[in-house]
Amino acid sequence: MILKRGRANPVWRGHPWVYSGAVERMQGTASETEPGELADVCDADGRLIGTGFLNARSQIMVRMLTRGPLDSALSPSLLPGGLEEQSSEDLAAVHTVVPRAALQPEDEATLATLIAARIAAAYDRRLRLGLPSSDTTAFRLVNSEGDGLPGLIVDVYGDTAAVQFSALGMKRRQDAVIAALRSLAEAAAPSARSAATQRAPLSLAAIAEVGAGSFSQVEGFASQTRILWGAADRLRGIACRENGLDLRVDLEQSQKTGLFLDQRRNRARLAELCRGARVLDVYCHVGGFALNALAKGAVAATCVDASARALARAQEHAQLNGLGPLTTVESDAFRFLEVQTPHQFDVVVLDPPKFARSQRDLPAALKGYQRLNALGLNAVKPGGLLVSCSCSQLVDEQSFERMLAAAGHDAGRRLTVLEVASQGPDHPLPPAFPEGRYLKFYLLSVD
Repeated sequence: MILKRGRANPVWRGHPWVYSGAVERMQGTASETEPGELADVCDADGRLIGTGFLNARSQIMVRMLTRGPLDSALSPSLLPGGLEEQSSEDLAAVHTVVPRAALQPEDEATLATLIAARIAAAYDRRLRLGLPSSDTTAFRLVNSEGDGLPGLIVDVYGDTAAVQFSALGMKRRQDAVIAALRSLAEAAAPSARSAATQRAPLSLAAIAEVGAGSFSQVEGFASQTRILWGAADRLRGIACRENGLDLRVDLEQSQKTGLFLDQRRNRARLAELCRGARVLDVYCHVGGFALNALAKGAVAATCVDASARALARAQEHAQLNGLGPLTTVESDAFRFLEVQTPHQFDVVVLDPPKFARSQRDLPAALKGYQRLNALGLNAVKPGGLLVSCSCSQLVDEQSFERMLAAAGHDAGRRLTVLEVASQGPDHPLPPAFPEGRYLKFYLLSVD
Protein backbone atom coordinates (compact mmCIF):
# COMPACT_ATOMS: atom_id res chain seq x y z
CA MET A 1 0.00 0.00 0.00
CA ILE A 2 1.39 3.37 -1.07
CA LEU A 3 0.19 6.43 0.85
CA LYS A 4 -0.44 9.86 -0.63
CA ARG A 5 2.29 12.45 -0.30
CA GLY A 6 1.92 14.29 2.99
CA ARG A 7 -0.36 11.65 4.51
CA ALA A 8 2.25 9.31 6.00
CA ASN A 9 3.43 11.49 8.90
CA PRO A 10 0.80 10.32 11.44
CA VAL A 11 1.65 6.69 10.70
CA TRP A 12 5.40 7.34 10.91
CA ARG A 13 4.78 8.91 14.33
CA GLY A 14 2.91 5.88 15.62
CA HIS A 15 -0.77 6.36 14.76
CA PRO A 16 -2.05 2.79 14.35
CA TRP A 17 -4.69 3.43 11.67
CA VAL A 18 -4.41 4.13 7.94
CA TYR A 19 -7.62 5.73 6.66
CA SER A 20 -8.88 5.10 3.14
CA GLY A 21 -8.46 8.78 2.24
CA ALA A 22 -4.70 8.54 2.83
CA VAL A 23 -4.16 5.74 0.30
CA GLU A 24 -2.76 6.50 -3.15
CA ARG A 25 -2.77 2.94 -4.50
CA MET A 26 -2.31 -0.73 -3.66
CA GLN A 27 0.07 -3.16 -5.30
CA GLY A 28 -0.34 -6.92 -5.18
CA THR A 29 -2.25 -9.88 -6.50
CA ALA A 30 -5.95 -10.40 -5.80
CA SER A 31 -5.14 -12.87 -3.02
CA GLU A 32 -2.64 -10.50 -1.42
CA THR A 33 -5.14 -7.64 -1.26
CA GLU A 34 -8.02 -9.69 0.18
CA PRO A 35 -9.59 -8.31 3.39
CA GLY A 36 -7.79 -9.62 6.44
CA GLU A 37 -4.44 -10.13 4.72
CA LEU A 38 -1.18 -8.54 5.83
CA ALA A 39 -0.10 -5.41 3.97
CA ASP A 40 3.19 -3.53 3.87
CA VAL A 41 2.50 0.21 4.16
CA CYS A 42 4.85 2.64 2.40
CA ASP A 43 5.08 6.40 2.11
CA ALA A 44 4.90 8.22 -1.22
CA ASP A 45 8.65 7.69 -1.75
CA GLY A 46 8.29 3.93 -1.39
CA ARG A 47 9.89 3.68 2.04
CA LEU A 48 8.45 0.93 4.23
CA ILE A 49 6.65 2.27 7.32
CA GLY A 50 5.40 -1.02 8.66
CA THR A 51 2.99 -3.93 8.32
CA GLY A 52 -0.66 -4.24 9.32
CA PHE A 53 -4.02 -5.86 8.69
CA LEU A 54 -5.66 -4.80 5.40
CA ASN A 55 -9.39 -4.39 4.90
CA ALA A 56 -10.56 -2.21 2.01
CA ARG A 57 -14.19 -2.68 3.17
CA SER A 58 -13.52 -0.46 6.15
CA GLN A 59 -12.76 3.25 6.36
CA ILE A 60 -9.76 2.11 8.43
CA MET A 61 -7.98 0.33 5.58
CA VAL A 62 -4.97 -0.83 7.58
CA ARG A 63 -4.53 -1.41 11.29
CA MET A 64 -0.80 -1.24 11.93
CA LEU A 65 0.99 -4.08 13.69
CA THR A 66 4.64 -3.12 13.33
CA ARG A 67 7.02 -0.30 12.56
CA GLY A 68 9.38 -1.69 9.96
CA PRO A 69 9.36 -5.26 8.62
CA LEU A 70 7.14 -7.80 10.33
CA ASP A 71 10.04 -9.93 11.54
CA SER A 72 11.81 -6.90 13.05
CA ALA A 73 9.05 -6.67 15.66
CA LEU A 74 10.39 -9.87 17.24
CA SER A 75 13.54 -8.06 18.34
CA PRO A 76 13.76 -8.44 22.15
CA SER A 77 13.81 -4.65 22.56
CA LEU A 78 10.48 -4.40 20.76
CA LEU A 79 8.55 -7.28 22.31
CA PRO A 80 6.75 -5.19 24.94
CA GLY A 81 5.18 -3.81 21.97
CA GLY A 82 4.10 -1.15 20.64
CA LEU A 83 4.86 1.06 17.77
CA GLU A 84 6.74 3.71 19.75
CA GLU A 85 9.49 1.77 21.51
CA GLN A 86 12.23 1.90 18.88
CA SER A 87 15.46 3.83 19.32
CA SER A 88 16.51 6.61 16.95
CA GLU A 89 18.96 4.16 15.35
CA ASP A 90 16.10 1.71 14.76
CA LEU A 91 14.00 4.43 13.15
CA ALA A 92 16.84 5.53 10.92
CA ALA A 93 17.24 1.95 9.75
CA VAL A 94 13.51 1.65 9.09
CA HIS A 95 13.61 4.64 6.75
CA THR A 96 16.07 2.80 4.50
CA VAL A 97 14.04 -0.40 4.21
CA VAL A 98 12.53 -1.22 0.82
CA PRO A 99 9.29 -3.24 0.90
CA ARG A 100 9.28 -6.79 -0.41
CA ALA A 101 7.77 -7.67 -3.74
CA ALA A 102 5.31 -9.92 -1.91
CA LEU A 103 4.58 -11.16 1.57
CA GLN A 104 5.91 -14.64 2.30
CA PRO A 105 4.20 -17.82 3.59
CA GLU A 106 6.42 -17.78 6.67
CA ASP A 107 4.95 -14.40 7.62
CA GLU A 108 1.97 -16.18 9.19
CA ALA A 109 4.25 -18.12 11.53
CA THR A 110 6.05 -14.88 12.39
CA LEU A 111 2.70 -13.22 13.08
CA ALA A 112 1.62 -16.04 15.40
CA THR A 113 4.87 -15.65 17.33
CA LEU A 114 4.34 -11.89 17.49
CA ILE A 115 0.78 -12.30 18.81
CA ALA A 116 2.00 -14.65 21.54
CA ALA A 117 4.84 -12.30 22.52
CA ARG A 118 2.58 -9.28 22.74
CA ILE A 119 -0.10 -11.07 24.76
CA ALA A 120 2.63 -12.18 27.19
CA ALA A 121 3.96 -8.61 27.34
CA ALA A 122 0.45 -7.29 27.98
CA TYR A 123 0.09 -9.70 30.91
CA ASP A 124 3.41 -8.55 32.35
CA ARG A 125 2.11 -4.96 32.24
CA ARG A 126 -0.99 -5.97 34.20
CA LEU A 127 1.16 -7.80 36.73
CA ARG A 128 3.12 -4.60 37.23
CA LEU A 129 -0.19 -2.79 37.80
CA GLY A 130 -1.09 -5.33 40.47
CA LEU A 131 -3.66 -7.20 38.40
CA PRO A 132 -5.11 -9.63 39.20
CA SER A 133 -5.20 -9.23 42.97
CA SER A 134 -7.16 -10.58 45.92
CA ASP A 135 -9.53 -7.59 45.58
CA THR A 136 -9.81 -7.50 41.77
CA THR A 137 -9.95 -10.45 39.39
CA ALA A 138 -11.86 -8.60 36.63
CA PHE A 139 -9.50 -6.62 34.39
CA ARG A 140 -8.53 -5.95 30.79
CA LEU A 141 -5.65 -8.14 29.68
CA VAL A 142 -5.35 -6.89 26.07
CA ASN A 143 -6.50 -3.45 24.93
CA SER A 144 -6.20 -3.64 21.15
CA GLU A 145 -3.90 -0.91 19.75
CA GLY A 146 -2.73 -0.04 23.26
CA ASP A 147 -1.03 -3.44 23.49
CA GLY A 148 0.08 -3.60 19.86
CA LEU A 149 -2.70 -6.04 18.91
CA PRO A 150 -5.24 -4.12 16.79
CA GLY A 151 -8.70 -5.63 16.64
CA LEU A 152 -8.29 -7.69 19.81
CA ILE A 153 -9.81 -7.16 23.25
CA VAL A 154 -9.28 -9.69 26.04
CA ASP A 155 -11.03 -9.16 29.37
CA VAL A 156 -10.48 -11.54 32.27
CA TYR A 157 -13.30 -12.38 34.69
CA GLY A 158 -12.01 -14.68 37.39
CA ASP A 159 -11.05 -17.89 35.60
CA THR A 160 -12.55 -16.92 32.21
CA ALA A 161 -11.02 -14.88 29.38
CA ALA A 162 -13.57 -13.03 27.23
CA VAL A 163 -12.15 -12.38 23.75
CA GLN A 164 -13.66 -9.90 21.31
CA PHE A 165 -12.46 -9.43 17.72
CA SER A 166 -13.14 -6.11 15.99
CA ALA A 167 -10.88 -6.57 12.93
CA LEU A 168 -11.06 -9.29 10.30
CA GLY A 169 -7.29 -9.63 10.23
CA MET A 170 -7.17 -10.56 13.91
CA LYS A 171 -10.28 -12.73 13.70
CA ARG A 172 -8.55 -14.81 11.03
CA ARG A 173 -5.72 -15.40 13.53
CA GLN A 174 -8.13 -16.59 16.21
CA ASP A 175 -6.29 -19.88 16.67
CA ALA A 176 -3.03 -18.03 17.37
CA VAL A 177 -4.78 -15.89 20.00
CA ILE A 178 -6.27 -18.95 21.74
CA ALA A 179 -2.93 -20.76 21.67
CA ALA A 180 -1.19 -17.72 23.16
CA LEU A 181 -3.73 -17.39 25.98
CA ARG A 182 -3.56 -21.10 26.77
CA SER A 183 0.21 -20.97 26.81
CA LEU A 184 0.12 -17.99 29.15
CA ALA A 185 -2.30 -19.75 31.48
CA GLU A 186 -0.34 -22.99 31.55
CA ALA A 187 3.11 -21.47 31.97
CA ALA A 188 4.65 -20.83 35.34
CA ALA A 189 5.55 -17.27 36.21
CA PRO A 190 8.81 -16.47 34.33
CA SER A 191 11.80 -16.53 36.66
CA ALA A 192 13.22 -13.51 34.85
CA ARG A 193 10.49 -11.22 36.17
CA SER A 194 11.55 -8.65 38.70
CA ALA A 195 10.38 -8.90 42.29
CA ALA A 196 7.94 -6.07 41.56
CA THR A 197 6.03 -8.23 39.09
CA GLN A 198 6.09 -11.60 40.86
CA ARG A 199 2.47 -12.71 40.95
CA ALA A 200 0.54 -15.95 40.57
CA PRO A 201 0.33 -17.06 36.91
CA LEU A 202 -2.87 -16.40 34.99
CA SER A 203 -5.39 -19.12 35.83
CA LEU A 204 -7.96 -19.85 33.12
CA ALA A 205 -10.66 -22.52 32.97
CA ALA A 206 -12.21 -21.21 29.75
CA ILE A 207 -11.74 -18.84 26.83
CA ALA A 208 -14.94 -17.39 25.37
CA GLU A 209 -15.59 -15.24 22.32
CA VAL A 210 -18.00 -12.33 22.82
CA GLY A 211 -19.91 -11.17 19.74
CA ALA A 212 -18.58 -7.89 18.32
CA GLY A 213 -21.88 -6.67 16.85
CA SER A 214 -21.48 -3.78 14.42
CA PHE A 215 -17.69 -4.12 14.34
CA SER A 216 -17.90 -7.57 12.76
CA GLN A 217 -20.49 -6.37 10.24
CA VAL A 218 -18.28 -3.51 9.07
CA GLU A 219 -15.22 -5.74 8.88
CA GLY A 220 -17.10 -8.56 7.14
CA PHE A 221 -17.01 -11.57 9.45
CA ALA A 222 -19.44 -13.57 11.56
CA SER A 223 -19.24 -13.13 15.31
CA GLN A 224 -21.12 -14.81 18.14
CA THR A 225 -20.78 -15.38 21.86
CA ARG A 226 -19.54 -18.92 22.47
CA ILE A 227 -16.93 -20.99 24.28
CA LEU A 228 -13.72 -21.35 22.27
CA TRP A 229 -11.84 -23.51 24.77
CA GLY A 230 -12.39 -25.04 28.18
CA ALA A 231 -15.35 -25.25 30.54
CA ALA A 232 -18.69 -25.08 28.73
CA ASP A 233 -20.53 -23.36 31.61
CA ARG A 234 -18.50 -20.14 31.57
CA LEU A 235 -20.96 -17.88 29.73
CA ARG A 236 -23.24 -17.01 32.65
CA GLY A 237 -22.73 -16.29 36.33
CA ILE A 238 -18.94 -16.09 36.13
CA ALA A 239 -17.56 -15.32 39.58
CA CYS A 240 -15.06 -12.48 39.86
CA ARG A 241 -14.15 -9.55 42.10
CA GLU A 242 -13.78 -5.80 41.61
CA ASN A 243 -12.54 -3.41 44.28
CA GLY A 244 -13.28 -6.05 46.92
CA LEU A 245 -16.84 -6.73 45.72
CA ASP A 246 -18.01 -10.20 44.65
CA LEU A 247 -19.65 -10.03 41.22
CA ARG A 248 -21.29 -12.36 38.70
CA VAL A 249 -20.83 -11.72 34.98
CA ASP A 250 -22.97 -12.85 32.05
CA LEU A 251 -21.27 -12.91 28.65
CA GLU A 252 -24.35 -13.93 26.66
CA GLN A 253 -26.69 -11.09 27.53
CA SER A 254 -24.59 -8.16 28.60
CA GLN A 255 -22.90 -5.06 27.21
CA LYS A 256 -19.28 -4.86 26.11
CA THR A 257 -17.69 -8.11 27.34
CA GLY A 258 -19.73 -8.31 30.54
CA LEU A 259 -18.68 -5.33 32.69
CA PHE A 260 -17.57 -1.77 32.02
CA LEU A 261 -14.04 -2.41 33.28
CA ASP A 262 -12.82 0.99 32.09
CA GLN A 263 -14.64 2.65 35.00
CA ARG A 264 -13.24 0.44 37.78
CA ARG A 265 -10.78 3.00 39.15
CA ASN A 266 -13.34 5.81 38.82
CA ARG A 267 -15.92 3.77 40.75
CA ALA A 268 -13.41 3.29 43.55
CA ARG A 269 -12.49 6.98 43.60
CA LEU A 270 -16.08 8.17 43.83
CA ALA A 271 -16.88 5.62 46.54
CA GLU A 272 -14.28 7.29 48.79
CA LEU A 273 -16.45 10.44 48.76
CA CYS A 274 -19.81 8.77 49.46
CA ARG A 275 -19.77 8.02 53.20
CA GLY A 276 -23.14 9.02 54.62
CA ALA A 277 -24.48 9.96 51.17
CA ARG A 278 -27.68 9.15 49.32
CA VAL A 279 -26.54 8.11 45.82
CA LEU A 280 -28.39 8.04 42.49
CA ASP A 281 -26.75 5.87 39.80
CA VAL A 282 -28.35 6.56 36.39
CA TYR A 283 -27.62 4.12 33.53
CA CYS A 284 -26.35 1.87 36.30
CA HIS A 285 -25.96 -1.38 34.29
CA VAL A 286 -25.27 -3.96 37.04
CA GLY A 287 -24.81 -1.34 39.77
CA GLY A 288 -21.10 -0.55 39.67
CA PHE A 289 -21.04 2.98 41.07
CA ALA A 290 -23.88 2.36 43.55
CA LEU A 291 -22.37 -0.86 44.90
CA ASN A 292 -18.94 0.67 45.40
CA ALA A 293 -20.55 3.65 47.17
CA LEU A 294 -22.56 1.41 49.52
CA ALA A 295 -19.44 -0.59 50.32
CA LYS A 296 -17.72 2.62 51.44
CA GLY A 297 -20.52 3.86 53.66
CA ALA A 298 -23.25 5.41 51.52
CA VAL A 299 -26.52 5.26 53.46
CA ALA A 300 -28.70 4.37 50.45
CA ALA A 301 -28.47 4.04 46.67
CA THR A 302 -30.96 4.13 43.81
CA CYS A 303 -30.12 2.41 40.51
CA VAL A 304 -31.90 3.43 37.31
CA ASP A 305 -31.65 1.48 34.05
CA ALA A 306 -33.89 0.46 31.16
CA SER A 307 -32.76 -3.17 31.47
CA ALA A 308 -34.67 -5.31 33.96
CA ARG A 309 -32.00 -8.00 33.61
CA ALA A 310 -29.23 -5.58 34.57
CA LEU A 311 -31.20 -4.32 37.57
CA ALA A 312 -31.83 -7.86 38.76
CA ARG A 313 -28.10 -8.49 38.62
CA ALA A 314 -27.46 -5.27 40.59
CA GLN A 315 -29.79 -6.52 43.35
CA GLU A 316 -28.08 -9.90 43.29
CA HIS A 317 -24.72 -8.18 43.71
CA ALA A 318 -26.04 -6.15 46.66
CA GLN A 319 -27.30 -9.29 48.37
CA LEU A 320 -24.11 -11.21 47.57
CA ASN A 321 -22.04 -8.54 49.32
CA GLY A 322 -24.48 -7.75 52.13
CA LEU A 323 -25.03 -4.19 50.89
CA GLY A 324 -28.07 -1.95 51.01
CA PRO A 325 -30.52 -0.46 50.97
CA LEU A 326 -30.47 -0.56 47.16
CA THR A 327 -33.54 0.59 45.22
CA THR A 328 -33.80 -0.33 41.54
CA VAL A 329 -35.98 1.51 39.03
CA GLU A 330 -36.61 0.21 35.51
CA SER A 331 -37.04 3.38 33.47
CA ASP A 332 -35.78 5.59 30.69
CA ALA A 333 -33.25 7.92 32.32
CA PHE A 334 -34.75 11.15 30.98
CA ARG A 335 -38.27 10.21 32.05
CA PHE A 336 -37.09 9.23 35.51
CA LEU A 337 -35.17 12.45 36.08
CA GLU A 338 -37.98 14.64 34.75
CA VAL A 339 -40.30 13.65 37.62
CA GLN A 340 -37.84 13.60 40.52
CA THR A 341 -38.23 15.82 43.54
CA PRO A 342 -35.47 18.43 43.28
CA HIS A 343 -32.36 18.29 45.46
CA GLN A 344 -32.90 14.89 47.09
CA PHE A 345 -29.56 13.15 46.39
CA ASP A 346 -26.08 13.91 47.73
CA VAL A 347 -24.38 12.24 44.76
CA VAL A 348 -25.73 11.75 41.23
CA VAL A 349 -23.91 9.62 38.65
CA LEU A 350 -24.71 9.94 34.92
CA ASP A 351 -22.92 7.26 32.88
CA PRO A 352 -24.92 6.96 29.65
CA PRO A 353 -24.19 4.77 26.63
CA LYS A 354 -22.53 6.22 23.54
CA PHE A 355 -24.65 9.09 22.19
CA ALA A 356 -22.50 9.85 19.11
CA ARG A 357 -21.57 6.99 16.79
CA SER A 358 -20.70 9.19 13.80
CA GLN A 359 -19.87 12.83 13.09
CA ARG A 360 -23.41 13.50 11.93
CA ASP A 361 -24.67 12.39 15.36
CA LEU A 362 -22.50 14.90 17.20
CA PRO A 363 -24.82 17.97 17.40
CA ALA A 364 -27.76 15.87 18.61
CA ALA A 365 -25.50 14.01 21.04
CA LEU A 366 -24.27 17.22 22.69
CA LYS A 367 -27.86 18.43 23.04
CA GLY A 368 -28.76 15.10 24.61
CA TYR A 369 -25.87 15.30 27.07
CA GLN A 370 -26.86 18.87 27.95
CA ARG A 371 -30.47 17.92 28.64
CA LEU A 372 -29.45 14.84 30.65
CA ASN A 373 -27.00 16.78 32.80
CA ALA A 374 -29.42 19.65 33.43
CA LEU A 375 -31.97 17.11 34.68
CA GLY A 376 -29.34 15.35 36.77
CA LEU A 377 -28.27 18.63 38.35
CA ASN A 378 -31.83 19.26 39.50
CA ALA A 379 -31.62 16.09 41.58
CA VAL A 380 -28.40 17.10 43.42
CA LYS A 381 -28.53 18.73 46.84
CA PRO A 382 -26.66 22.04 47.25
CA GLY A 383 -23.09 21.16 48.09
CA GLY A 384 -23.50 17.71 46.53
CA LEU A 385 -21.57 15.96 43.79
CA LEU A 386 -22.31 15.21 40.15
CA VAL A 387 -20.39 12.61 38.16
CA SER A 388 -20.88 13.07 34.43
CA CYS A 389 -19.42 10.60 31.95
CA SER A 390 -19.23 10.09 28.21
CA CYS A 391 -17.90 7.10 26.31
CA SER A 392 -18.44 8.80 22.93
CA GLN A 393 -15.01 8.98 21.28
CA LEU A 394 -16.18 11.80 19.00
CA VAL A 395 -17.00 14.10 21.94
CA ASP A 396 -13.74 15.75 23.00
CA GLU A 397 -13.07 17.17 26.47
CA GLN A 398 -13.46 20.79 25.38
CA SER A 399 -16.89 20.13 23.86
CA PHE A 400 -17.91 18.12 26.92
CA GLU A 401 -16.88 20.91 29.28
CA ARG A 402 -18.81 23.48 27.27
CA MET A 403 -21.82 21.18 27.46
CA LEU A 404 -21.48 20.94 31.24
CA ALA A 405 -21.32 24.72 31.54
CA ALA A 406 -24.48 25.04 29.42
CA ALA A 407 -26.24 22.37 31.51
CA GLY A 408 -25.33 24.22 34.69
CA HIS A 409 -26.80 27.41 33.22
CA ASP A 410 -29.99 25.58 32.22
CA ALA A 411 -30.38 24.15 35.74
CA GLY A 412 -29.42 27.37 37.50
CA ARG A 413 -26.58 25.62 39.36
CA ARG A 414 -22.95 26.63 39.81
CA LEU A 415 -20.49 23.84 38.94
CA THR A 416 -16.89 23.39 39.99
CA VAL A 417 -14.71 20.75 38.34
CA LEU A 418 -12.93 18.76 41.04
CA GLU A 419 -11.38 15.93 39.04
CA VAL A 420 -11.17 14.71 35.46
CA ALA A 421 -10.27 11.13 34.60
CA SER A 422 -10.44 8.60 31.78
CA GLN A 423 -10.22 4.82 31.47
CA GLY A 424 -8.03 2.89 33.90
CA PRO A 425 -4.38 1.88 33.37
CA ASP A 426 -5.32 -1.60 32.15
CA HIS A 427 -6.75 0.24 29.09
CA PRO A 428 -3.46 1.65 27.72
CA LEU A 429 -3.05 3.41 24.40
CA PRO A 430 -0.22 4.72 22.20
CA PRO A 431 0.57 8.43 22.74
CA ALA A 432 0.00 9.10 19.02
CA PHE A 433 -3.54 7.70 19.23
CA PRO A 434 -5.82 10.25 20.94
CA GLU A 435 -8.87 8.46 19.51
CA GLY A 436 -8.17 5.68 22.00
CA ARG A 437 -8.88 7.98 24.96
CA TYR A 438 -12.64 7.80 24.61
CA LEU A 439 -13.86 7.84 28.22
CA LYS A 440 -14.51 11.13 30.01
CA PHE A 441 -15.20 11.14 33.76
CA TYR A 442 -15.95 14.49 35.39
CA LEU A 443 -16.39 14.89 39.13
CA LEU A 444 -18.08 18.20 39.94
CA SER A 445 -19.34 19.94 43.04
CA VAL A 446 -22.80 21.51 42.72
CA ASP A 447 -24.02 24.69 44.44
